[in-house]
Amino acid sequence: MKRLLIACVVLFSFLPPYAAKAQQDSSGLQISLLTCSPGAELYSVFGHNALRIVDSAAGTDIVYNYGTFDFNDPDFYTKFVRGKLLYFVSQVSYNDFLFEYQYFKRGVKEQVLNLSHQEKKKIQADLFENVREENRYYKYDFLYDNCTTRLRDIIFQKNKYEVYQIPGFTPQGQTFRDHLHVYLDRAQMRWTALGIDLLLGLEADIPMTQMESMFLPDFLYKGVSLATMKQEKIERKKIEILADMQTTPVSISFYLDPLFVFIVFCIALLLPSFYFTSLQSLADGIWLIVTGLLGLFLLFMWFGTDHQSFSKNLNLLWAFPLNLYFAFKLNDIKKWMRQFFKAWSLVLLVLIAISLTNAGVINTAFYPLMLLASFRYWILSKKVNNYA
Repeated sequence: MKRLLIACVVLFSFLPPYAAKAQQDSSGLQISLLTCSPGAELYSVFGHNALRIVDSAAGTDIVYNYGTFDFNDPDFYTKFVRGKLLYFVSQVSYNDFLFEYQYFKRGVKEQVLNLSHQEKKKIQADLFENVREENRYYKYDFLYDNCTTRLRDIIFQKNKYEVYQIPGFTPQGQTFRDHLHVYLDRAQMRWTALGIDLLLGLEADIPMTQMESMFLPDFLYKGVSLATMKQEKIERKKIEILADMQTTPVSISFYLDPLFVFIVFCIALLLPSFYFTSLQSLADGIWLIVTGLLGLFLLFMWFGTDHQSFSKNLNLLWAFPLNLYFAFKLNDIKKWMRQFFKAWSLVLLVLIAISLTNAGVINTAFYPLMLLASFRYWILSKKVNNYA
């Protein structure tokens, strides 16, 4: 009997930590993070995460998804633009969840989490509470509160941020904008990247913490893979459920690239300066109206919506809202306007210099528009009644 007891002690001493934990776990629960590969459409280009809970005692296999919204809401588009669209957590059977990704040939990876009995029960209880009708809704924020960050906070639990050790898995100084471009550049969505870069303000260019860097699916997957607590890995095992069958995205033609299109646009507006001076008033009116309207839109997205990441937008320096006023004053340029044009011409040159040393803050496709504006501001500053 003594020999048998000694043998058992020796055997259990060589079991890995998670195996010993499993022996003590009577919850009958297995909790996994599901990471779905990006799709071809814009709504799916960043991939997706969900939480799977297998309850062997109850005989259930449920996936919890925080990325659900009501597309049939009559005010859907208004709420979406203003940042007031409510997302909610939903639950669906594992087989139904998997069917969608099989249909679209998107990959699904599973990370079984190494959690204690108490941690599993707490997560399950929290999710049961969250799916209640009065608790399930939340106001979605793309950078700070989305379907991935919700799962990040469940897995790592905010009161344990200082307990988990997560080795650096992204270069120091990486920003939210940098992480977004990982997906957009891979999908070769240059016009989409241009639109997102236009809308995002300086909030997107703040270097992220390790926790903040896990606001997108692939980065949460990496974080969970590497995280440890008391030298014990949070990931028990990886499983590739579905292989990614997505094809390589088709590159757009060079002639449809945003940078080339804007170069051609700016050349067309500059030509009258040298060859068709009678059309210069029309050309200046076009770029002033276009950039003025764009500036008003950016101001609305900053002050008229709840999107935190659209504030402090540097693009307002070249897409200047007052340009709309100047467009109708080209035949009556006042002294203060000439002084403003001269100063703003120099401001735009400084902005270009700053953005060149801080790659990504302003999309390079906007540089031709900024150079055009700087040049034409300078020319207008030299003339009193330019077209009288």
